Amino acid sequence: MKIRGLACRMGSVMLAFGWIHGAVAAPNDSDEVEELQNLLEVLDQQTEIATKTKLNADYVPGLVTVLHADELSELGIRTVWEALRLVPGIEPSIDQIGGRQTLVRGVGGSFASGNMKILLNGKSMNSTLSANSNPVLNMPVAQIDHIEVVRGPGSAVHGEFAYAGVLNVVTRKTDDGVFLRFDEDETYTGGGFAHWASADGRQGGSINIGGWQKQAGDVQAGEDAVYNGFNAVFNPTYATLSNAPGAVNDAMEQRSVLIDWFYDALSLSFAYAEDGNGDHYGTINVLSAPDENGIKYHNRYLMLNGRGKWALSETLELNTEIGWQQYQNRYNARLLPDGFTWATPAIPTTLLDGFQTEGYYEESRYSGTFDLVWSGWQNHRWLASLGVSQIEVNDAWQRNNINPRTLGPAATRKYTSKDGIPWPGRDRDRQILSLTLQDEYRASDEITITAGLRHDDYDDVGQNTSPRIAAVWRLGRDHVLKAQYAQAFRPPTFYETAFEADLEPEKIRTSELAYIYKAPDTELRVTGFRSRLTDVITGNGILGFRNAPEVKSRGLEFEVRQRFGVTWQIDANVTVAESESVKTGDRVPAAADRLANLVVRYKPSSAQQYAIWVRHVGDRAREEGDARKSLESYETVDLSANFRLPFSAGPMIRVGIRNLFDRDVRYPALLTRDVVDQTIQSYEADYPQPGRTAWLELAWRL
Repeated sequence: MKIRGLACRMGSVMLAFGWIHGAVAAPNDSDEVEELQNLLEVLDQQTEIATKTKLNADYVPGLVTVLHADELSELGIRTVWEALRLVPGIEPSIDQIGGRQTLVRGVGGSFASGNMKILLNGKSMNSTLSANSNPVLNMPVAQIDHIEVVRGPGSAVHGEFAYAGVLNVVTRKTDDGVFLRFDEDETYTGGGFAHWASADGRQGGSINIGGWQKQAGDVQAGEDAVYNGFNAVFNPTYATLSNAPGAVNDAMEQRSVLIDWFYDALSLSFAYAEDGNGDHYGTINVLSAPDENGIKYHNRYLMLNGRGKWALSETLELNTEIGWQQYQNRYNARLLPDGFTWATPAIPTTLLDGFQTEGYYEESRYSGTFDLVWSGWQNHRWLASLGVSQIEVNDAWQRNNINPRTLGPAATRKYTSKDGIPWPGRDRDRQILSLTLQDEYRASDEITITAGLRHDDYDDVGQNTSPRIAAVWRLGRDHVLKAQYAQAFRPPTFYETAFEADLEPEKIRTSELAYIYKAPDTELRVTGFRSRLTDVITGNGILGFRNAPEVKSRGLEFEVRQRFGVTWQIDANVTVAESESVKTGDRVPAAADRLANLVVRYKPSSAQQYAIWVRHVGDRAREEGDARKSLESYETVDLSANFRLPFSAGPMIRVGIRNLFDRDVRYPALLTRDVVDQTIQSYEADYPQPGRTAWLELAWRL
């Protein structure tokens, strides 16, 4: 179906529904109820993500953004990763195989992935292989209740990988419903959720199932790495040898099942989350053939957690958690086309069957956490936490048709790290012991000071201590001042140390100052930050890594929400950031210098709502040695309409158009290396993204 034709028809449907509902849906008592709910939301939006103790989101140390799933669905946002675009200072991006990246305040892009702690219902999901968790980032918004985001270091509470921020995805556990969505680019999403509870409320549970699938679309990539440097010299027929320009294998899928059960203070949870993606622009920036499209990379999590909470006395509380998690990564992809010639240590060699690779990795994590919360000292609330983790590699191998030592063609067989491949070995493991101390001191009715310290002892990469001190000053009913200094770290992953065993952990030091104004109809936040990053882990070569020189980052974030009764609401934020190398003064590549969002919602009645979302992404600098000009800024406009059917309070129909004006959106393609290890461009035209797309969603709360 043609994009323009479907977009026009969807627009007609939106207008028709608007006319029908304008005739049948007049303001009623439900509007007054909603206005009261909005006020209560302002007064009591609580979170535990910043301190492990429940506080109002505006009174916790640091900067916390809470995104509510219903508001996200109303804008047409489909996944958690897409929702992060609304958070000030956060810029979602992708790598060459479509892996989800999250740039926070200029941290990311050319840096290694996994700079953000990812939690699912408060449980860590970052794999030790890559420090990321694509299946959580790709989870449908319809399955979740809300998303909590901390911008800035969070290691003082959350430890490893809480480097540039913390993300907690909280799923639906007290709702019943089903959802179904169709996107024009052959993307299909569906699922449902249900809960139950005893009459006395002492026991109950929930189940939450969802997923989506996308076929490879019509995005066209430009010339790839085969055209550049000595790749072209060794392969004079590169134009016919390469599959580029050509269609991108951007097929993707995700599915998850979450089951929760509780009895009084005890709870048990099970999670299964899996995703897969095509190799997009190629693992080493060489485009695959169209007949090889499909899912090439898979990530799967299985998790079982038990929690207990006991009041030992009026002032002492014990919280415990014991968990098991298994992570599995597998792939099967072609790295180089048939007939490609490259340089071995001896002589140039032609790979008649190209370079085909298959891989498997599996790790298990066993963890236990014991938290004591004591409030027996007047105006103080102490947290003491002990954590232990054991990570073990259960299996790891590759099956290649290239000998890893000679780099020449060979019969396809299985290799392990002992054969010289850069891949974790089965004997790889990691033990972590952590101790956290934190004091929330209520100096007065207006001032709260939080001081915390976490010490982590790794048996493979050494020790690290992450301090934090923060103050919150409530200036009357509507005004809040915040200040915070925090440090965080990120240990190298198993994948990174497979290439370079001597990598040092990344470290960051951040200072923040924020002002918050919050009234029933108006919310305003202004935040300034400064950060210093040392031993930054960044790419080196085609698939290698190294510690880069020191980087500094600073910026301002502005947020505003204005309600005009229950009919109109405006949300806007602007981020201006500078990230640069301390040594050279050059901008950090691949991160935007400006980000902005404007969302306008119009709700003439409780049965209908219309919204427009305008997003701006500033230009992104190039790496040292890349002669291309900065990747240009862009703006996108999304439209959506939401209608509740007039004959029932349950079914909801949502329709919309993404990227209404079909703007050219591209993510930066970084430099790579050719067959003689010379730096070259990968894709001169970067990584183009899908254009204008229409969508339709049906949701029913039971």
